[in-house]
Amino acid sequence: MTKPRDICSIRAGLHKALGAIDEAHIERATGKSASLYRKCADPDNARHRLQAEDALAIDMACVAAGERPFILESYRQALDARIAETIPGAAHRPMDPMFRISEAMRDLGRVAETIADAARPKGMSAEDAQRCALQIDRTLDTLSRLKLDLRAIVRVEQEEAAA
Repeated sequence: MTKPRDICSIRAGLHKALGAIDEAHIERATGKSASLYRKCADPDNARHRLQAEDALAIDMACVAAGERPFILESYRQALDARIAETIPGAAHRPMDPMFRISEAMRDLGRVAETIADAARPKGMSAEDAQRCALQIDRTLDTLSRLKLDLRAIVRVEQEEAAA
């Protein structure tokens, strides 16, 4: 059975990467055994930590295999979570996930609208592409906040279970 991991952690991203590509890909990419990275992904193993160069190699192997860069994505989420926890004024204010989903859907609609407007008869210019990329970034930010909302729910349940 899989051990529970903080959903906004590098260990969670590494765990996803290990499940997405086979051991041979990992060993070719890093020159190290996949068992080392299973130890690094273990939330109960403080002795083994993922090195930055290995994370890069594993994400490259994931992308080469047609997967997402799971570790990079988890790093961003872990950074966002840590900022929200430690920097005054940057605290994440959890919302109902259904509200956040509606925000994400609205943002995604704006991405589609921006791309459709930019691609009409004249074709897409560099300025149009920048506007589209900005709207995509806004959508990704909303989805990152949704993941923090879900993380808050997990933490509340864990605290209630421990009490």
